[in-house]
Amino acid sequence: MLRKRVPKRDDGVICELVERLLLPFAQQTKPGLRLNRSTIRNRLQLCITFVDAAAGDKAAGFIALKRERGRLLIDMLAVNPKYQGQGIGSRLMLQAQRTANTYGLREIVLWVDEDNLQAQRFYIKHGYEAVYYEHGLRCYLLRKAVD
Repeated sequence: MLRKRVPKRDDGVICELVERLLLPFAQQTKPGLRLNRSTIRNRLQLCITFVDAAAGDKAAGFIALKRERGRLLIDMLAVNPKYQGQGIGSRLMLQAQRTANTYGLREIVLWVDEDNLQAQRFYIKHGYEAVYYEHGLRCYLLRKAVD
């Protein structure tokens, strides 16, 4: 079930997913990088965040979206490895397209770490293409036009 984030219910799980799945890639570029839960929650406050509660009422995955410079930015996306391969990530990506359409935005962008090959394959499978590489961050900027 896809729904909007409920902070008291979802933030603990979202923080765990960020710490476990996203932070290690960011730390490859910035080894001293630390994120506490307050920082993650503050970042989520700036986003429209959806969770997929495939695990009953508990979030199995989430996507955090921002309107930025006339386009939609996928700020963060993570799916619990226990639930990967079950279509959750694809449902979350579809929600990003719906959100872009709701706001009349014609482009979705995201950053993906150079070493996160699994994520790169996932995004390419969903029609995203690399348009820029940021050497300092060791990240690719991917984009997709929205119909």
